[in-house]
Amino acid sequence: MERLSPLVSQRSEYQELIAILHDAQRWKEAHELFTKIRVNITLPSESHKKQDLDAYFVYVAENAAKTAYNCSGCSAPFDEDSYEWLLKCERQFTQKLNETPS
Repeated sequence: MERLSPLVSQRSEYQELIAILHDAQRWKEAHELFTKIRVNITLPSESHKKQDLDAYFVYVAENAAKTAYNCSGCSAPFDEDSYEWLLKCERQFTQKLNETPS
């Protein structure tokens, strides 16, 4: 996620998530941050039917947050396939990046 973030609009939620990902003691915070990402970025993007890099990256961020929370060992984890979705979303982002004119 960190290597892809310079390619999209800078959002405080993304920077906060990167900080959480770097510190295993903070992974439990990723659940609340997932909600922030969903409400502040994903839902508005979906309502405008965006198909740009930002629209693809938000799913990378969501699934990174879910995966971090699941790895925290806290109760009420997200779906167990969040990591697989993270990889799939990263692939889709990369494909979109390769389609985007320089």
